[in-house]
Amino acid sequence: MDDDILPENIMETLYGNARMAFMFGQYEVAFKAWEPLANEGYAKAQAALAWMYHTGNGVKRNTTTAVFWYRKAADQGHAIAQNNLAVMYESGLGTNINQKAAAFWYKESASTGYSFAQYNIGRMYAEGLGVKQSSDEAKYWWRIASRQGVQKATESLALLENRPVVQEKTVKTTPPVAHAPYHSNPVAKGLAWIEGQKRNHYTIQLARSKDAALILKLAASEPLDQVIVQFKSKDKKGEEWINLIYGSFSSYQDAEKTRKTLPASFREWSPWLRRFGEINAILLK
Repeated sequence: MDDDILPENIMETLYGNARMAFMFGQYEVAFKAWEPLANEGYAKAQAALAWMYHTGNGVKRNTTTAVFWYRKAADQGHAIAQNNLAVMYESGLGTNINQKAAAFWYKESASTGYSFAQYNIGRMYAEGLGVKQSSDEAKYWWRIASRQGVQKATESLALLENRPVVQEKTVKTTPPVAHAPYHSNPVAKGLAWIEGQKRNHYTIQLARSKDAALILKLAASEPLDQVIVQFKSKDKKGEEWINLIYGSFSSYQDAEKTRKTLPASFREWSPWLRRFGEINAILLK
């Protein structure tokens, strides 16, 4: 390890302090704090710096520089930076219009669980932008995004499912929108949702796997009435797992009744009941 590189926990603290300054409108303070972190390769700071150049907050607007920093963060797997980079390619901001590149980065972001990218890649499939048009793929991604609360996905999915196949190309969708790097992604939003539940309430653990694609596919397999939340946890060996839970129930009896009536695709995974107190204890470790 290079002695000149700051430890991860120090960079996280510095990033967090700058984020608070940014949220309170102290853009120049945030920029001065994020720039050295971005230069050291810290993805969150790179995404934040890209956003500032993109919007012109705290620095003169420069979409070309924004693309540069979005790409740096995107290459490190930063989901929002990946989505925003795709927006730049699709819109031709700071770079040439490249629908294939846009579709690639939307899909990269969507595959990590970022709901707005899931809507966007669904839109690309619905309109045949950068990918071969496919109503099945559009429905797949919109279904996942809809379950994570993206209203545009819910509306687009309903329109596509109720329209004859010959008219699919007329489905109108919303233009691409970039999001601030501190915008809660589905995992962060999921954790906040979990923390807000009463500790003695129950949820249904639908599945647990190391395969993110498999979890996403399961989440989209059948319609459910309550919220589905994806979150990561580590076992005693330090290995990371992706968890999929469903709903919040005030009693064991209510949760068990729902568990028994789950669609077959979920029951195949032998879902089980968990208290939120137990889940929070694991996440706080």
